[in-house]
Amino acid sequence: MAITIEATYEIGVLKPKEPLTLASGTHVRLTVSPVDEDGDPLAGVIGIGSSGRTDGADNHDHYIYGTKKQR
Repeated sequence: MAITIEATYEIGVLKPKEPLTLASGTHVRLTVSPVDEDGDPLAGVIGIGSSGRTDGADNHDHYIYGTKKQR
C-alpha cells in the first residue's frame, strides 16, 4: 500500500498533516520533496500543444524518429 501525504518538518521530526493508519513501530520508506505552494502543478505541460503542428498523428514517426513526412 502506497500513499502520498503532506507533512511539516519541525525540529528533526516529520509531522503528518493528517492521521496515518499505521501501527506504531511500522517501518516505512520515505521520499521527501518540498511542496512548492506558489508553483503551478501543471507548469510542465502548459503550452505543450502550442507548436502549431496540426499533423502530429499523421507524421508522428517524422517527429519522433526523423523519418520522411507523410503527405
